[in-house]
Amino acid sequence: MNSVSLSSLSSLTTHQKSFLEKGGYKTLSDLLLNTPSDISRTARIAPLEVTRILEATCRERATPINKIKDLPLEGEEKFTTGDAELDSMLGGGIRTGMLWEVVGESAAGKTQLALQLSLLVQLPSRLGGVLGSAFYLTVASQLQTTRMEQILNTHPLLSPSLCSFANIQHASVPTIDKLIFVLSKSLPQYISANDQKSSSRPLKLIVIDAIAELFHTSKRTTTQFLVERSRRLSEIGTLLHLLASKHQIAVLVLNEVSDTIDRDTAPLDSGQIGYKDQFRWFGRADSVPGEERKEATLGLVWSNQLNVRIFLSRTGRRRYLEESERPRKIQTSISATSSNNSAGDQQPVLIRRLTVVFSSVCDPASCDYVVTGEGISVIPGSAVLLAVPPAVGTAAPPGSAHVSISPHEDLTQMRDTQVAPLDIGHVVDNTAVDSRYSTPDNEPGDDEWDAFWERNALPECVFEEAGNLTGPS
Repeated sequence: MNSVSLSSLSSLTTHQKSFLEKGGYKTLSDLLLNTPSDISRTARIAPLEVTRILEATCRERATPINKIKDLPLEGEEKFTTGDAELDSMLGGGIRTGMLWEVVGESAAGKTQLALQLSLLVQLPSRLGGVLGSAFYLTVASQLQTTRMEQILNTHPLLSPSLCSFANIQHASVPTIDKLIFVLSKSLPQYISANDQKSSSRPLKLIVIDAIAELFHTSKRTTTQFLVERSRRLSEIGTLLHLLASKHQIAVLVLNEVSDTIDRDTAPLDSGQIGYKDQFRWFGRADSVPGEERKEATLGLVWSNQLNVRIFLSRTGRRRYLEESERPRKIQTSISATSSNNSAGDQQPVLIRRLTVVFSSVCDPASCDYVVTGEGISVIPGSAVLLAVPPAVGTAAPPGSAHVSISPHEDLTQMRDTQVAPLDIGHVVDNTAVDSRYSTPDNEPGDDEWDAFWERNALPECVFEEAGNLTGPS
């Protein structure tokens, strides 16, 4: 709008343009960003004439109205994550035309998922892919080709005949300015040139690994720094959405977490919600105890740029999985070393937690997953829908926190089952231990169990109903 000169508008007469120029109105923005009374006073034009000028200008520059039926269908293209349960949780897979974020602490599996998707996007439609290519941008690390090759050779859906490293482009963006240059100049040029080649696959996935590293600083955090960070994040988000919507590309951004700090705040008026309470709805996961200790970085400005936020958590739990819980054939976990284990010994598997915090295409949900040689795999039967946070001053009904879902059922078909926040037979393990069996010495202590039951006490009506059932008739 700033570049449109009033002299180029055919709807204005020479007499009108002359008066407007004398009043200092040379561009369309000069005219539209001032009130009619100011224009009338500075350009010495009658108020009625100013109204006619504004109406004529708006009619000439107005975007034509399109019927909904004539608009192209967007956002319906999607590709698989390689796991049926995870696809179901995400509304059918990774949908193009959207900005996805995967946030989590180090070693939670963010890069594993990004590498996995960079290969799966190349699959044909019969296997859940879109026959596309990927562009992988790294900030402070290198593209992990060795790990990607392992996923390619072990995942049951992937094979070298279907997927190739040639369909994955890589670039390093160590600074904010370089990232903005790539998003605004290099990538549009690459997409345009790529579309001209009939033998090339269309770009369907852009990965940024990881955006928070661009904003690391050892300087003192000031208001000026936060304002500038917000401005650059908004600029990056706008460019990503432009690429996603214009070319129907799925944009996957990896992000980091920080420790949750509960600050004392001034009391709020009745009905008001503080930032701390709001942020737990869009910046944290809270499906199992301990998840709420971490929150996504980059604040509210970045959160507003996202269509989907997926939270990956290191729970520190290890379990022996039943045969029915094993996603396909679980190989040795990437995070556990088993070179000194005998072939017949079964080791406890490191369990992590995945939570869809918010999404425009699916309901909030959560599940347990493991990282294997094949990539990320959800433990069958662990997926649960999360209840929508209750209104201020109201309590959620008992038993409404989690509802189990099945990968072969619609998300609206839910069973009224309560999921225990702690795994039966799990091992609490907050340190990096390669393999550790469950023993009485490392089970949760009495104090932990007491604290757990204090937080999850059953209402008195449950005991009264139980007494009525067992009492004499």
